[in-house]
Amino acid sequence: MSDGRTAAGSEPALGAESEDGEAWSSGYEWVTNCTVDGFVGRVQAMREGDEPGTEGGVGPRPAAAVRALHAFAVRRSVDELISSAARFHDRDAVTVLATAALYRNILQAAELAIKQWDVEHEPGGAADGGPRLIDGVIHDIACQRTVLDVAVFVRRCRDAGRHEMVDRTVRVFTTPSSGRTNLDKALLYVALRDEKCVEEAAELLRLSLVAITENGAQTPDTVPRQFHDLAGALHHVSPSERILEEWADAQLQLDDDFVHETRQIIAQLIATRTDGRDTLVEHVGKRRTRHDIAEICGRLSRPPHAAKCAEIRRHAAARDKTEDLAEIVRTWYESDALKGTTEDLLADIVARGAARDAGPRSLRELDRLDTALSNVNAPPECRRMLRVAAAVHTDGRTGAELVALLGKVERPRDRNRAARTVARRLAARVLANSAEADLFVEYVHGLRGAGRTEAVYLACKELADPSDPVPAPEGSGAVVARIAARLYDADLRRDGRDPRRDGWDLLERCLENEQRITPQEVAVVVAQLRRSAMNEEDRHFLLRATVGRWSDARRREEAVAELSEKGFDAEAREVIRSLR
Repeated sequence: MSDGRTAAGSEPALGAESEDGEAWSSGYEWVTNCTVDGFVGRVQAMREGDEPGTEGGVGPRPAAAVRALHAFAVRRSVDELISSAARFHDRDAVTVLATAALYRNILQAAELAIKQWDVEHEPGGAADGGPRLIDGVIHDIACQRTVLDVAVFVRRCRDAGRHEMVDRTVRVFTTPSSGRTNLDKALLYVALRDEKCVEEAAELLRLSLVAITENGAQTPDTVPRQFHDLAGALHHVSPSERILEEWADAQLQLDDDFVHETRQIIAQLIATRTDGRDTLVEHVGKRRTRHDIAEICGRLSRPPHAAKCAEIRRHAAARDKTEDLAEIVRTWYESDALKGTTEDLLADIVARGAARDAGPRSLRELDRLDTALSNVNAPPECRRMLRVAAAVHTDGRTGAELVALLGKVERPRDRNRAARTVARRLAARVLANSAEADLFVEYVHGLRGAGRTEAVYLACKELADPSDPVPAPEGSGAVVARIAARLYDADLRRDGRDPRRDGWDLLERCLENEQRITPQEVAVVVAQLRRSAMNEEDRHFLLRATVGRWSDARRREEAVAELSEKGFDAEAREVIRSLR
């Protein structure tokens, strides 16, 4: 027939669509008024090629049967579809219901799904072993409808009290096999919130993150990429929000099972972030509880993620509230995974962590923290480590503060070790930057006044002969000479004080070290001493006892030549004289 229709009815033959591809949809009006049994029989006849009244040679028409099922799904009422589903073959029933779920407007699709769910949960339904069709409906809606439609569907199911349907829809949407992208998940997250489905949106994000984590067990290399992609998609759809941080806060308020799972997810998110500033790291350190911090950092404490743990630790150490800091220290110390880095945490707290540009914590703040540690029943070891950490932090401190903090260290062994550390750090700063000379002088004077003789010795020894094997910076001899001269002058001015004490000892150590001080620097030292209060007799004696006894004859002769060239002939003769 020229119009492509058969004698048996008005539906077009396979391949008989018009140019606009819509002819088949207008040739199935008969499905709207036939009985269900008549429809089922005719569909089967189309497949088998034995339709009554057809002309010979037409044969089986399976595609026409599919079109008939489609037309039935979109043209019959929802109630008719539900009531007739049981009279179709299972596969045809799935086709009809799934087609209706996809091609009808989303409100009708939700009505269909809810009613089918209720039918299957009646006595004798799918819940009791009968055929289960609703799973296919939910799957097709979750995987093939637009994101906005899925959000409306979830809301309608929730409002109808079908919470299990909601859970199943969200789970299907988030499974890796759904075909949904991370952008789809981000879009559905904001769409659900817009539908006032806040809890469902949170569960969607949780399941999405869990799916990435679980899938990573089989393909670990994909985890960082998937996390980055999801985080990027969330930022794209709502750049002004901190969605992951807000989600984490909400999840961590739930029961313990969710809390531990959420902490694990957060740790994995942080571990896999490698691009730029990580706001989640900052959020955990600044905002989360001590238990959250301890568990998350405990999961990150070992390489290759230890640096992430340190980042969180520095943000936590920047907190202002003393009680928070004390609780964090105690919980950190009690963690098996973190206990060994408690000293690092306390050092960060002293330095003010990520806010270190504001300078170290004041002595008053440190005293309050010491008391707070006692109030929260932190082990005494925490307080001991705090005092040591405070004592050895030299940046931003005055000499008087360093002396006071050293005095708070109770154990002699700890105090000696701290004094050695301070001496090493101060010496390095002074030799690298002569502007720090005032700090060193103030520190030594303070130590002497406090009776810390051993600490004075360590400070002067470290400056004249550093334990660090790094070569002396250029001009370091002049720096040492300037400090020594100031110490010498100060001692000379003090009543009853031997001028040959700190300044003299420092000069002697400096000039004796022929491997470190250069002949040129000897001349610089002499120039400095000539401007100091040291008399000529002491100056000459010092040179004879140090440079004059150098074992390296060549370097000693170079020093003599350098002194003579600079016009220090008397000093040059004294060096030569010591050899006679």
